[in-house]
Amino acid sequence: MHAAVKIGINILVITNNSQVFSEYYPENVITMNFEHWRESIENIRKWSERYDLKAVIGVDEESIILAAKLSESLCIEHNSLESVKLTKNKYLMRRELKKSGLKSPWFKRFSIDEKPKDIFTELRFPCVLKPTFLSASQGVLRVNSFKDFVKGFELLSDLLTEMKVKKRGGDQVKWILVEEYIPGKEVSIEGIVNEGKLKDLAIFDKPEPLEGPIFQETILITPSILDEHLQFSLLETAQTALQALGIHKGPVHIELRINDKGNYILECAARSIGGLCSKVLEFKGAMSLEELILRSALGRNIEKTQLIDKVVGVMMMPIEKSGILKEIQGIKAALAMKGITDLQTTIKPGEILEPLPKGDRYLGFLFAEGKNQDSVKTVLQEAWSKIVIVFEEI
Repeated sequence: MHAAVKIGINILVITNNSQVFSEYYPENVITMNFEHWRESIENIRKWSERYDLKAVIGVDEESIILAAKLSESLCIEHNSLESVKLTKNKYLMRRELKKSGLKSPWFKRFSIDEKPKDIFTELRFPCVLKPTFLSASQGVLRVNSFKDFVKGFELLSDLLTEMKVKKRGGDQVKWILVEEYIPGKEVSIEGIVNEGKLKDLAIFDKPEPLEGPIFQETILITPSILDEHLQFSLLETAQTALQALGIHKGPVHIELRINDKGNYILECAARSIGGLCSKVLEFKGAMSLEELILRSALGRNIEKTQLIDKVVGVMMMPIEKSGILKEIQGIKAALAMKGITDLQTTIKPGEILEPLPKGDRYLGFLFAEGKNQDSVKTVLQEAWSKIVIVFEEI
């Protein structure tokens, strides 16, 4: 909304929850059940005709399918519904990427109704279990033995029978994807695609090891310190993946693993980076990521866009124990540290804390800048050490 106001354009927000800004923009918000979007299509069509709608943008994992459906219904250029669905189904995505010739782990999909003992001969360890549709590392587990596999399979089967998860996943709740564990360094690419060509905006390094048994992302730092040849190789891999999946327009967030065998795509999402992480990105001309996404959607040229010249990082503050949040202490002490630029909490007192692999939220986000990656990583870790979570066990 801030980016839209800055650019001076009209924007309609379609949400499945009431939002804080609804009272401030009553004519710009439609609240509806995403599953019954056709009931609101005439109101959206009238708004579209009145303001000459140019684009429909899904801002998170839960809205990108709706954005494709609305675009199709309103005859607005967008990624096809089929291509967006590929990014939302990890099993189908794996199949398409393998067919395109990209490096691929071995993978197989199993029904939650199958018995681990009946599929033992099809497994190799270590391997990773994951739901086919969840994000933010929810439900992702590394297992190193058959004993671990049985426990992990049971845990995911329980997760996939939870009502809120079933509502999100539809038929996908019947399946668990098992794939080879890919060792190596993990990075992510933030970009915008125009006419099928990827414009990379940032490559994030992940300096902390992500080796399991859960894959709790914490620190992201940009610009990358990988050598230019490897960065170019990563962008080539990302471009090939986008072509394979049919993504030709809009923001993308791509996760990769790198090892001595090459580059492996972990995720390829038709949306921008999640949570508040985009706040860490500032581009020349004082532009935000959201402003660039809107400018590109309007057909404006963003090819020469570059990050401002400084090292920045964000920590997604993890939830480490289950309970009911009472208080987060140490925020002032963390903010007082040199190099820390902001701290935003996203869970309020009284809300439930649920760590990975079942949880899907972070406590909040810590932001920092420094002279190099090591200094940014250090100050984020030291600031996090000052945070004390007071909670009630349940």
